[in-house]
Amino acid sequence: MERRRFLSTAALGVIAGSLGGCIDSRKFRFAKNQIVGCFGDSITAMDNGYVQMLQANYNEMHPDLGLRFLNYGKSSETVTGLTEKVHPGPRPYLFERLDTELEKETLNVALFCYGINCGIYGKPSQELFDSYKIGVYTFLEKMRKHQIKVILLTPPPLALDVIEKSDAPTNDEPYGYLNPYPKYDKEVLQEFKRIIMNMNHDTIVAKVDVHAPLSEKRGSCYDQDPIHPNSTGHDLMASSIMKNLSV
Repeated sequence: MERRRFLSTAALGVIAGSLGGCIDSRKFRFAKNQIVGCFGDSITAMDNGYVQMLQANYNEMHPDLGLRFLNYGKSSETVTGLTEKVHPGPRPYLFERLDTELEKETLNVALFCYGINCGIYGKPSQELFDSYKIGVYTFLEKMRKHQIKVILLTPPPLALDVIEKSDAPTNDEPYGYLNPYPKYDKEVLQEFKRIIMNMNHDTIVAKVDVHAPLSEKRGSCYDQDPIHPNSTGHDLMASSIMKNLSV
């Protein structure tokens, strides 16, 4: 099975027409007893992370809704199908498991949080950005088929400045998760964020920027791991999501 879907000029044109949309997230309201599937990489998969915090917060603040948040996060996963040379084996690719996951439970809403792994920690390129666009768009088309509404989250930042100098990556190795391109956050993740915030599709009911608040408070939201937010960071992600949605 091919791990990537290569875009034709026509397909890129379809996606280009899906960019530039403006959605008022505050207009979206969860309905009672909805099931929310949360798809993402290791940040989403984390035990006691933002997904579990969303469940606990809604249970406490809006118990009448009876929402269920299901965690479909998978460590190292991407929606681009790319893997850096230094990674131990191919990175998991969402679209090799997504159909199977969607058969397990009838979801009403899907929460999408991918990006930090999707650029495989290297330099920016148009091919890379096109791969991310098709990954996001393919996810949205899958959700359309299953009549699932979508909440898009931007990728969290790569907070390299939280690493102590003694633990900082060196520049004599190929770029990868252990040695990221120094401008990865500014030149890659910020463009991924722009793609998310400008995506337009009839399945999208909300878009939430988690990059900005995490970046602004990265001193308290990250420890010595620049990729994975700590518990304070996950709490900020959960509160940012709730703050951007109606109740």
